[in-house]
Amino acid sequence: RDYNIQVSSTGKSNSWTTVATVSGNSANVTTTSISAVTARYVRLNVTAPEQGTGSVARIYEFEVYDVLPPPPAPETIVQVFDQIPQFGIYRSTDPSWYTPPSGVLMWNHGTEYARKLSATEKAQLGADLALRITYHGQCDEYDRFASVFFISTQIGLTPSVTTPRVTLVDFISPFSNAWQGSYSTRVYPNAPIWPYLDAMNDPNRDIWVGISGGSNPQYGSDACQQRGITDPTIAEVGFKYSLSLVSTQPAGTAGDRDVISLLSRSEEKDDNITTAPASTTSQLNLATLAINIAGYGPDSGGQEYAKANITIYRNGISLATFNTGVDCSSLAVYSPRGNPGIFQNNLTTNPRSWCPGGVIQTRYYDLGGVNGTAQNISVKVGNPSPWTAQSLYRTSLSILEH
Repeated sequence: RDYNIQVSSTGKSNSWTTVATVSGNSANVTTTSISAVTARYVRLNVTAPEQGTGSVARIYEFEVYDVLPPPPAPETIVQVFDQIPQFGIYRSTDPSWYTPPSGVLMWNHGTEYARKLSATEKAQLGADLALRITYHGQCDEYDRFASVFFISTQIGLTPSVTTPRVTLVDFISPFSNAWQGSYSTRVYPNAPIWPYLDAMNDPNRDIWVGISGGSNPQYGSDACQQRGITDPTIAEVGFKYSLSLVSTQPAGTAGDRDVISLLSRSEEKDDNITTAPASTTSQLNLATLAINIAGYGPDSGGQEYAKANITIYRNGISLATFNTGVDCSSLAVYSPRGNPGIFQNNLTTNPRSWCPGGVIQTRYYDLGGVNGTAQNISVKVGNPSPWTAQSLYRTSLSILEH
């Protein structure tokens, strides 16, 4: 009828802790929940054996269960692209044998693609919206820069390659190819893009999601030529990308849907980066700044092999400072064709601001009250220019209104 449950790590007489007390029980089988606790011993103390005055409790089974975590929430997946090919970045013509899937726009000779989300797809985007990028290795085994973007247009208006866009995520392909077994496919960790949800599920605008990348499969020692492959559907494609929008939560109530793109994948070659003033019309007079920046340039001493302190200024006043340094060690396994030294000592003697096979972090900063006033945003790179000839900082800046 009455009992308590105690736990102990050692089983010694003075080590027991009571974790549950039950009185007035009349059930044949009793389940007693306790808070999570680490213990080696569990004991049952009977304090009143029966409903009446009897002195015997009959215990046939005493079991303890480690409660499993709840299963992950079911995902809602909107697939934007399924193995879209990445042609060579030095092409001057469109591939003659390839036609993109229906509804997919192809730009820059097969290095950029965009597709409009349907009304049904937009309605499926949830409050924890994330990007899932998959790399499918083929003929280019080197690391290449790519980005995912979206374009918002008037209903019925088809964008062009020059239509202003908003960068969502930048990422780098791994050192791999089609013959690397399980590592010929790299599924990147989900990249959160929920701050852009309200703009991307706008029912009053057409939303186009795109990928900008490209490859260079025509090396003399490249993965296809070494194997005597001449089929253009294989030999001209460095790798392929799949792209999905993933959610596990409902969207909730929409807020201000305006996003102001100040820079998108802009190749900045000076340590002082400035943008045109941005006029704001936010519903709540609040806004957030999103920044994605990393150094590139393969020359000796180039910014590809550096980390930098980045300072953001809003209307001439310092808003935030961060360092682009990132540790690549955990990503080495996804680059079986790469130099292992790239992935070592990245925060000390071998600094890097990005990793092959990794996503470049997008950072968000609260701008506070904007009150409909112009926002002047500038960025200072802590590595003073001039840099080596090929060095630059690819930079994306957006203001998300609230």
